Amino acid sequence: MSNFEFILSLVVILLGLGLAEVLGGLARIMRQRPRPSIGWATGLLATWTITETILFWRVIWRARDALPSTSPSLFAGFIISALYYFAGALVFPHQLEGVTSLNPYFDREYKKVVGALLAANTLAYLLRPLVMGRASWAYMQWFDYASLVLLTGAAIVAVVTKRRNVATACLAVDVLIDLLDPVEAIIWPN
Repeated sequence: MSNFEFILSLVVILLGLGLAEVLGGLARIMRQRPRPSIGWATGLLATWTITETILFWRVIWRARDALPSTSPSLFAGFIISALYYFAGALVFPHQLEGVTSLNPYFDREYKKVVGALLAANTLAYLLRPLVMGRASWAYMQWFDYASLVLLTGAAIVAVVTKRRNVATACLAVDVLIDLLDPVEAIIWPN
């Protein structure tokens, strides 16, 4: 078993469970009668949680040759993946009886979800040099840095605002940035 397979076996379980939480929550809502209104805010929150999890999965793949099989890399991978799982578990409510709209649930929980995704993303970038050395930054282009700054800024505004429409706009920016990532990879392949 390679170092990458060793680390991945722990990390991928939590990432997969986090995605399953989001998709399972959506399935519960689709089965519910009458079906609650999801709304733009919750839909964007779910989409951003999914895209961030997928992109982190890709980051792990890119690091496959540099990941050491050490306790720090295991704990770093666990903490970051646990935050992605936590975010996925909170996107949709588990109890839907009597719920007609997800907006009140969004208003109560979105800061936790965005905060967990922001913390996971921040930790992933801060811990990379400690786990993998300076080479961990070698692949980043100007677009990657610009995207990271915009994504982080929008997430911070979403966490501090008290207005759903501002948080929704920030989530739309974050989803757009994540969905531009595959386009950037085609234009500037590494």
